[in-house]
Amino acid sequence: MGRDLMTSGRDALHQLDASIANARHTLGRASNAAATDARALAEIDHSQVEIFMSLAEMRLELIRDDDTGASLGAADRDAQKLIDQHEGAVADLAKKRDDAATHIAALETERLQQEEALEKAITAHDDAALATRKRLDNDDTYQSLAASVEEADAIAKRAAQKLEVARQTRAEKGAGYEADPLFSYLWKRKFATKDYRAFPLYAILDRWVAGLIKYRDAQLNYRRLLELPERFGEHADRVDEAAKAAEEALAAYEREALTADGVDRLRDQAEAERTALEKLDTEMANAEERHETLSSDYADAAAGKSGPLEQARTLIAKTLSNRPIPDLKILAAETVDLADDQLVDDLIRLRRERLELTENGRVVSRSLDRHKQVLSDLENIRRKFKRARYDSPYSEFPGGGVVSALVSEFIRGALGSDDLWRKIRRAQKTRQRNWDDDFGGNEWRDGFGLPDNYTNRGSRNRRTTRNTHRQIRIPRTPRAPRVRFPRGGGSRSRSGGGFKTGGGF
Repeated sequence: MGRDLMTSGRDALHQLDASIANARHTLGRASNAAATDARALAEIDHSQVEIFMSLAEMRLELIRDDDTGASLGAADRDAQKLIDQHEGAVADLAKKRDDAATHIAALETERLQQEEALEKAITAHDDAALATRKRLDNDDTYQSLAASVEEADAIAKRAAQKLEVARQTRAEKGAGYEADPLFSYLWKRKFATKDYRAFPLYAILDRWVAGLIKYRDAQLNYRRLLELPERFGEHADRVDEAAKAAEEALAAYEREALTADGVDRLRDQAEAERTALEKLDTEMANAEERHETLSSDYADAAAGKSGPLEQARTLIAKTLSNRPIPDLKILAAETVDLADDQLVDDLIRLRRERLELTENGRVVSRSLDRHKQVLSDLENIRRKFKRARYDSPYSEFPGGGVVSALVSEFIRGALGSDDLWRKIRRAQKTRQRNWDDDFGGNEWRDGFGLPDNYTNRGSRNRRTTRNTHRQIRIPRTPRAPRVRFPRGGGSRSRSGGGFKTGGGF
């Protein structure tokens, strides 16, 4: 894939930033919608209280001892006080939530500036390191160390190839021995070794079988066949360690040269810029956590799930529970005035509207919970993205908007948060580092924030990554001697015996 079709890790992070900003905005709108429904419910409840108050006043003249009106009036006044407190509490939480969102936006802007500072520091370091590398092109000691590394790498590569051939030979030729039941029988009984034990009659039979298949010659060949991969493996380990030592000697010489040229100060500056960036990420994580808490508190308070409104609802519900609709109709029928009948009809209408709003509130509440979860998951993905250092200058993603596309699938519900992170990890690529990038060894640039899928490579077996190691540029590359491996013999029948082997040694 061409370089023009790749997206830098930094731009991919900004795509994720934009998705989070949209999710935060959507959550705010959903919260406001829930608050609107909650206010409408509060108004209905208050209207119901007023209806009950009016009915009670009408009944005062007929029922002298009835204290319903007085107690309803107290409930109304207490509920109104709580509703007034609720509006202030919700407004205060909304302001704190919005302030938290503004603080996050400010941190994001500061992070953009810090990203640029880090990139400039790394560029300055790389330019200085390149100058040092060019100076060493005329350094005889350095050229000698570089040649030693290439020679040691070539030897290690040939040793690995020999080991692989030995393993294949052992598997192919050993199959013939292991498939023969007579040979396998004697081998398992350790015949012709000091560990062999058998009754005299069995020993006579074993010697007869051994002579029949010429076991001693076959045993010697098979033992050599087993020993060959072990010997090649030991040799491969030795030359691999030698190659590692040669590479470390070269890297140490490079680091000394870099330090002598003052490049270490530029490296330390780049590390300091990266540390400042990570500090900002920590502040952003704390700010996002605070915003999430405030958003949740605001949503609960606005929906009447907590705070003064929840207390008012409890008080009103208790008062209304003592006045069932049938009883109110009976009381209204006892009067000649139709006003109380109209009030009961209004009460029935309000209760119907309240049921509709309550049902709609359940839908809004589920939507609000979904938006809260989406924002929380996306912010968690972004924290993982930064911890994995996928915004590193050495990180990139294929295409122009793979992260945005994956986030869109997640928001639609086509992906879970774990699936989203897994796909982002699979899409992330570490930019191919050229020889100049490797100058000084990995130890020199550990503080630059390489993506974790690069830094973890050191735990893999060196032999398996030998062909992807740095390419040392020296004036002349010594030609590696050509290695010839003996051809394996074909399967042939042994005279005097019935089993076939894969050839001798």
